[in-house]
Amino acid sequence: MDMVMFVIWELLILAFIISSVVSLYFTHLRLTLILATVAWLLLLCMKLTKKVKLNSKTKRRMMLPLSM
Repeated sequence: MDMVMFVIWELLILAFIISSVVSLYFTHLRLTLILATVAWLLLLCMKLTKKVKLNSKTKRRMMLPLSM
């Protein structure tokens, strides 16, 4: 399930980057800036989500009793 979510995030980021390049080609600078910022924020959110999930997994592992 996690892998599917990250693939969807990556496709969404790629779509925003392509849209910003196309709008830059047509010299819509404000739209390019907005789309690039949204793509950057999505990438940042994806990285933070991945880090939080990894931290919670390691924390859960550390809480298991040693006999397991």
